[in-house]
Formats: sequence, C-alpha cells, structure tokens
Amino acid sequence: MKKVSLFRFYLVYALLSIFANVAHPITPTLFTNIGYPDYMFGVSFAAMAFAIFLSSPFWGRVGDSIGHAKVIALTIPLYGLSQMWFGLSKTIFMTALSRFFCGFFSGGTAVATMAYVVNVTKQEERGRYMSYYAAVSSIFSAFGYFVGGVLGNKSIFMVFVLQTACSCVTGILSYLILDDAEKNKYAYSTSSINPFKAFVDMKDIMTYSLVTFLVVVFLTSFATTAYDNALNYYIKAALHLPSSYNGIIKSIIGIASLIVNFTINIYIVTKTDTKRSIIIVLALCGISSMVVPFIHETMMFFAGNIIFFMFNAIYLPIQQVIITKNQDAEESGIISGVFNSIRAIGMIFGALFAGFIYSYGNILPFIGASIAFILSSVISLVNFKQQIASQK
Repeated sequence: MKKVSLFRFYLVYALLSIFANVAHPITPTLFTNIGYPDYMFGVSFAAMAFAIFLSSPFWGRVGDSIGHAKVIALTIPLYGLSQMWFGLSKTIFMTALSRFFCGFFSGGTAVATMAYVVNVTKQEERGRYMSYYAAVSSIFSAFGYFVGGVLGNKSIFMVFVLQTACSCVTGILSYLILDDAEKNKYAYSTSSINPFKAFVDMKDIMTYSLVTFLVVVFLTSFATTAYDNALNYYIKAALHLPSSYNGIIKSIIGIASLIVNFTINIYIVTKTDTKRSIIIVLALCGISSMVVPFIHETMMFFAGNIIFFMFNAIYLPIQQVIITKNQDAEESGIISGVFNSIRAIGMIFGALFAGFIYSYGNILPFIGASIAFILSSVISLVNFKQQIASQK
C-alpha cells in the first residue's frame, strides 16, 4: 500500500544509492581493458553530466506535474537499463551515448528525491532531514562501491547485470510503496514540462544572492568531480591497484561521511548560520585536496583522501539546506532542478578538465580541484556579505 513516509523513502533511496554506484569502481578497469585513451574517463562522465544538466529542469517540472514519487519509480529502472548498454559498449561513440542516457535518467532521480524530501518536511525540520538524506547517500553509495569493486575482480559483466536487475526491482518497489505529500498544483500538460520552458522559468526565482550561491555550487561540483574522477583512474593507472581498492577506500570514506553527517552536519544546519559555516568548510576542502597528491606513501595517501572526503561530505548537505530552506512544495521541482543543473555543469567541466589534463600530469586534476575549492570559499564569503546586506 502506498504511503507518504520518510522511512519508506529512505529505504528506496538507500537501495538506489547502492545500485547506482556498483559500476563506478570498475569503470577504469573497463576502459583500460577496452584500450580507451586516458581522457575517456573524463569524456564519459561529462556526457552523463551534460544530460543531467539538460534534463534536471525538465524532470523538476514533470515531478511538479505528475508527482515526484512517480518520477523516482520511472527513472531508476531506466537508468539501470542504460547502464547495461554502457557496460556492453565497445566504441567511444556508443560509450558516450549510453552515458548520456544514464545521465538523462539519473538527473530525474536526483531531482525527484531531493524534491520529495522538501515536499514531506516542514521548513524548520528540513535541515535535519537533508542531513539524513546526505548520510543515507554516503553510507549506501560507499557500500555500493565496495560490492562493485569486489565483484568486479571476478566479473565486470556481472556487476552490470546486478546493477540493472536491482535497479528495476528498486523502481518497482518505489512505485508500490511511495506516494506524494499532496496533489500536485500544476496541471500535466506538454507546455508545463517543456524542457526549454523549464529553463526560462528559472528567471522568476533568480536574485543576486542566489546567482552568487549558484556560482559556488558550480565551482564545488567542478572541484569534487575533477578530484573524484582523477582519483578513481589514478588508483588504477598510476598506483596499479585492482578495482577492489576503489571499493574499499570508498567504503571507508562512506563510514567516515556517515559519522560526519550525523554529527558535524546536524550541528551546522541546526545551530549555525549555514552561509557562514560553508566558507570554512570549503577552505578546508581546498587545503586538504592540495596536500593529498603530494603524499607518495600509499597508506598515507589513502588516509589523506579519507580526510579530504570527510570535509567534502560536509558541504553538499549545507548547500542543499541553503537552496531548499525557503522552498514551497509547489516550486520544489523547479528549484531542485536549477540546483541539480548547475551542479551538472560543474560535473561536465570538472570531468573534462580532469580527463584531458591528466595526461599532462597525474596530480594536476587534484591541484585544479584545490584552486576551485579555495575560490568557492572566497565567493561564499561574498555571498554571506550579500545575506547580511539584505537583512539590513
């Protein structure tokens, strides 16, 4: 029986987080086995991110029209099927095209899950539930990395089979047990879900402060994507370690991120001014990401990465709280779509930057990520001063 329930939602989101991530640790192995050039890991991810950018406002409007629970149920299995296509692709064109479709459907899932939390929570409690949202993603994504990395040592094909089958099951489960908080206020029509109209609709919610904040969202997404993509490939290509190491390090990071989300993040979003706190968090991301690539001892390198990803796990929930703080249910889809689109633009350029600059020096993507984090911290300071000025 369907029901509006955060517990049921977190159950679906946990399964989604597991099976959306099982193929990530084996992607570098897949590409090296095929014989793709180094830059392909960036091109592949950028193709997916470009589709997320294009589709996020579209899926936001679709969710506002038919219900975000329905979008979750639709996009999860379609993402799984697209991943099977990706796993079977053997040419650069087909790999990029399959990843584009993966991004199109994963964009819908990301927008709909975030909007669902907005719709079923009150503004005063939203920060806490957004932290839970981030915590579920962290721990179960890490578990997915671990499962995929270990299984990938035995069979890459079986990882994609597992991902597709379980994504389809998760989509069916979400359709059976999730319902939306209320009847949606937008009528379902061709014009209301037109993706180009969805982009035009963004102008109605833009302010100078929001634009500045979205610049920070772009830079942090750029930095995290560049760092994460380079790390996955660095472990395989530079350190010559099997895919299981990708899974192991991500699982450890997931546990650390879970602790951070249930302690530091809860404190920040409930007890502090989030626009002030994020300045410090992003500065710490910049410093740690600059130090890590200069560590040559393997275990210390992994320890440094865990520290970086702990700081990295803090900023996204804060951004989600800032962007959703004053949302109404009737506009949750379009605002979540804007946020997700800007993050996707950062993913596109971050992935391409990491992919192409890696061949000139395998630590350059990490340095570029650090510079982007430091710059985002400075711009966050500007954004905080805008907030103070608007309150006078």
